[in-house]
Amino acid sequence: MAAAGVACILSAAPGTAAAQHHVAAPGAASAMSVSALSFSAKSVDATTGSATIELNWTMTSSNPNASGFGGDIHIRRTNPKTGAYIGTELAAGFDSQGSPFGDVTIEPGATPASTTYTWTVPVPQYGVGTKTTWAVSEIQGGDGAGDSIDWTAPQLSAFPRTFTARTTADQGYPSLDQIALAQGMQATVYESSGQGATLRYQLDSQEAKSGVYGGAVVVTGPGGRTARGSFAIGWDWSEGYQGCGNIGWMQRQVLDCTVTVSLPAGLPEGDWKVTEADLTSNAGVTHAYTGLSEAAVHVTSDSVLSATGFAFTPSQIDSWHSPVPTAQFSLRPSGAVGGVSSVQLTNWGNNANECQQLSTVPTVQADGTVTVPVRGLPRQFSCQLTGLIITDGHGNQAVYGSSLGAPDIDATLTNIPDDVLPTVDGVTVTPRTVAANDTQTWIKLTINLSASTAGVNGLDLYLVDASGHADSIQSGGVPTTFSGPLDEYFTLPQGTVPGTYTIGFRLQDQGYKTVSYGLPGSQPIPGGPVTLTVTDPVTAR
Repeated sequence: MAAAGVACILSAAPGTAAAQHHVAAPGAASAMSVSALSFSAKSVDATTGSATIELNWTMTSSNPNASGFGGDIHIRRTNPKTGAYIGTELAAGFDSQGSPFGDVTIEPGATPASTTYTWTVPVPQYGVGTKTTWAVSEIQGGDGAGDSIDWTAPQLSAFPRTFTARTTADQGYPSLDQIALAQGMQATVYESSGQGATLRYQLDSQEAKSGVYGGAVVVTGPGGRTARGSFAIGWDWSEGYQGCGNIGWMQRQVLDCTVTVSLPAGLPEGDWKVTEADLTSNAGVTHAYTGLSEAAVHVTSDSVLSATGFAFTPSQIDSWHSPVPTAQFSLRPSGAVGGVSSVQLTNWGNNANECQQLSTVPTVQADGTVTVPVRGLPRQFSCQLTGLIITDGHGNQAVYGSSLGAPDIDATLTNIPDDVLPTVDGVTVTPRTVAANDTQTWIKLTINLSASTAGVNGLDLYLVDASGHADSIQSGGVPTTFSGPLDEYFTLPQGTVPGTYTIGFRLQDQGYKTVSYGLPGSQPIPGGPVTLTVTDPVTAR
């Protein structure tokens, strides 16, 4: 986990209090408490970047069933003017053994009812100024018997919970290296009735000294309305530092940080664009980036432009043959200003790679419907359309499909079923006799096929001896053949002993279905077995 040297990620042995992590309800009495807490010094010089300080605290429980303590402890920078917390906390997990990383230790004399811990804290070099005050901001824990605490400033202020660090002032602010729509986010979003819409953005940022703490993304929509979504990097007892994509060491770099902006319900249809990004360092310095040029997101409730009558015609196509025939996706628009300019099929459900749209430019039919061409890949498929964006000549848009959180489309395109398997009418082999040591002569096998749904595109050949044992000759792909002769050439395998053999084979169609002829347990070859006589080389001379 990022910043592992600063935070002990809680990893207690099964049955310890650390694994429970229950917190008593507000106001509820708990047998647990913190009886002592202090730092080893009132101040420390952190300007070299290698300073540490020890934090000592004692956990106690009056529960006779207490079996040892576990939890986490947090310290945070404070604003020199207001005393409010700033930046990401430093945190450590502790249990009845200390901590997994060894930076929390247990003092001698510990019992299941009273344990004193020491956390050796690496103190960050950079701060809001040349002096940074740190404070214990929270202690959470349990005693293994169901009692727990979650103490913050009101309880912890009874102890000397602060220390002052001499720091190198960091007046810099995080960079905005990139901001864009989050992966999977469409540029058109459906605003469902009464629920509003959600926009998601990803950003990359760096701050080389104190690191990135958090920020906000501001979007502006129709009529100058604005909405804001924020993020902050925090510490979670089970996952470590979380809250913003991939977090680098000491939060000095964050990548793919996802920021969610929620829009209220009932907004007018229109475009929303990122107009500002505010980024804050762990030293509390914020910079507002404006004049951004990210593409707008169009939010629609389908109240201006809408459509009905979604269908594929035909709903089944024969994609086994080449060229693959096309189908038409059709809809009947309503409210289009300047006609429909684009119909974009954005998602095909679980079979997204099996169907494709050939053009987004619609054709207007005589009955008022509009169509766009589609096709499937040459194999068995069933593509249920789950995402659709319609745009008119004025820029109004309508959205449909479950993948976009919009009303269902209920239109599926499928291939015709592969239900007629290849059938063999007859088989010939030339020559029918070959010497045992002749591995150069090409032997021609011709299989006459009847029409099938998917044709044959794979063939496995076998020599079957008098005892019924089948040895593979060769296997692989063949030119796709639906009916008529299929020719395959092979040579006698090295080491074939003299004798009379029958030829067996397995055919595979484009749907990966197989049929076998002439093999043990398979159907017989029409007209009788096809034999190949392998003669003794001496006899052949």
